Amino acid sequence: MLSFTNRFFQSVLLLGVLAAAACSCSKDDADAADPNGDGDGTLTWTHNGTTYTSKAYSSAIVDSDTSLLITGSSADMKNAVSLRLKKIYKLGATTYDLKKGSVLNNYPVGGITLNSATQFITLYGPSASNGSIVVTQYDRAAQKVAGTFSFTGGPVPNSGSTGTQSVTNGSFSFTRFR
Repeated sequence: MLSFTNRFFQSVLLLGVLAAAACSCSKDDADAADPNGDGDGTLTWTHNGTTYTSKAYSSAIVDSDTSLLITGSSADMKNAVSLRLKKIYKLGATTYDLKKGSVLNNYPVGGITLNSATQFITLYGPSASNGSIVVTQYDRAAQKVAGTFSFTGGPVPNSGSTGTQSVTNGSFSFTRFR
């Protein structure tokens, strides 16, 4: 089971980083060269006292009939945040609790990848509730989503990561889904 869990979240976080990179590559050369250029929206977060703002390297991706994956990365593509909003099409603008659990629980998830390698997600965080995502605006037809987030993630099993990592002052605003 740990092997499945590790592969699943590596895939989710890698998908987010790759999708953000692919989205930026489809822009004009001037936009792709500028990580703060206009994109589909903005994702901002603070980790260890450093604030990251991702525009060209961020996306809101329709993950399934019920889920939306929001992702963004630093300009050097080494640090990334991913938010998976399960059941957003049913629940809409509300607070999503980031619970400790299993990938089989079908929970919303927050995750951070550091230095392109170490991975931490809320399912393995230290508490029963490891943060929240507050969606303040959601319009599926107009492809708009906005909100705030903060979370503490624990290491993904079998990833070599240890300890916990906290993300604070997170916000996102998108005007296009992919």
